[in-house]
Amino acid sequence: MEIASRLLASGTVTSRDRRERLVLFIVWLALAVWLTAGHVFWRDEVRAFTLALSGANLAEMLRNVHGEGHPALWYLILRGGHDLFPYREVLPVAGALIGIAAMAVLAFLSPFRTIIIAAVLFSFYGAFEYVAMARNYGISALVMFALAALYPRVRNSLWFGLILALLCNTNVPSCILAAAFLLFRFVEMLTDGSRPAKRDWLVFGGNVVLAALGAYLCFITVYPTFNDQAVSPNFHSLTVGKIVSGLLDPGIGFSHLAFGGLVPLPIDAILLAISCLGLVRKPAALAAAVTALVVLKLFFYFVYFSYYRHEILYVIFLLSMFWMVANGGGGTWRHKSWQDHAQFAGTAVFVGLLVLQSGRLINPVRMQLTGVPFSRAADAGRLLKRPELSGAIVMGDPDTMLEPLAYYSNNPIWFLRQQRFGRVVRLAKDARHQLSLTDILGDAERLHRQTGRPVVFLSHAKLQDRHPSNFAVMFYDRTRMTPEEVRKFESATRLVARLRPAMGDEDYDMYVYPR
Repeated sequence: MEIASRLLASGTVTSRDRRERLVLFIVWLALAVWLTAGHVFWRDEVRAFTLALSGANLAEMLRNVHGEGHPALWYLILRGGHDLFPYREVLPVAGALIGIAAMAVLAFLSPFRTIIIAAVLFSFYGAFEYVAMARNYGISALVMFALAALYPRVRNSLWFGLILALLCNTNVPSCILAAAFLLFRFVEMLTDGSRPAKRDWLVFGGNVVLAALGAYLCFITVYPTFNDQAVSPNFHSLTVGKIVSGLLDPGIGFSHLAFGGLVPLPIDAILLAISCLGLVRKPAALAAAVTALVVLKLFFYFVYFSYYRHEILYVIFLLSMFWMVANGGGGTWRHKSWQDHAQFAGTAVFVGLLVLQSGRLINPVRMQLTGVPFSRAADAGRLLKRPELSGAIVMGDPDTMLEPLAYYSNNPIWFLRQQRFGRVVRLAKDARHQLSLTDILGDAERLHRQTGRPVVFLSHAKLQDRHPSNFAVMFYDRTRMTPEEVRKFESATRLVARLRPAMGDEDYDMYVYPR
């Protein structure tokens, strides 16, 4: 085995390796359960849960999630789980079980060295983002790891296409990764040293059809989106110049993994591109990795912005590529001496990126040890159970910060920018994008007058009366406040609590009207 390959894979997995992996997994599992038990849900987690439980039946639920921006698989898992076990704890349990299953597949079935498995398990995504955080992205990790483990047995069967169809319905970026897996198989068939038989091409064609059907199901669920405010402003600007800009942009697409923002270059994307060189001796893996990186970078630039949870999907994909290559996949081409140096450099950079993700796990562990939650929604929910606030109408700025309250309280929620009661915000362009503190106080006065209930306001911005401010809230939304407005607001309301800080962005001050 080449030196470069040995940085990741150890060859034969010995009985000692299996014992070490078992101990490692048990320690990791204890950490993951602890992080999950202490995690406070934020808006995107509860938003999916609220939508999954909406509607009188499955058909109504599917209509409600149409246009939300995510395929139906995660909603179906939550809905089905809640039908079997009608408790709100279905949300954390479903997310954790999927993440634990993904990491178990990696720990016990992968060919990677124990130190590499440890780097993945004890990483921000391996122990927190894809386990404690109850989102649909952990499903992608489970499907990709399962595909890598099963690939030698399924690559020439229709199971391959069925797995890719499933991957397409975990989230939208994974549709791109599913296409990259198909590209991997196509190039492998051309370069594995044997001429594909007619049956091989028929099976491959069937897999293309199955994957395309999966992508189509995803597309008809997410499009057209009703969250048009969340779409990238570059969406309607597809030109050659814009494509070049998208590839070179340092802030959009792959800017949350390592060193994004430190230099005016797409440094994280460059490091991932170098990592692809670790696959240089396998043409199928190299073609799939480079193509997926370029297409995802452009997708994040033209369709919607990426965050860590989106970008780490590509790291999982690269791990799957290295896994499949270690098990003999990926095809071959003529060996040249420069490939050895490129392979070593690419593999070393990729290992470095994996280690960096482990360093990021320190923050959630430290926050939980010091009692700082990911979101202050649970604290707000507890305060809303006070007798004087139990029937209060809750509003906040931004509106989206109110969505996790559906998990922690039953208070009616008023969306300031959309001027309606609800549980799920529609990030639409036809909402009120410019608000003032006078507008907010006016809504509180009107709601109190009409219902007789107190009105609670959660302010993410820290009110201050020193000088006029114009806060960028979210997407196109802004909130203006002048010293006079602040003084009038504070004289009409009472500060209940300052719920700060939080690990995420959901911290705020809680006010109640009337004073």
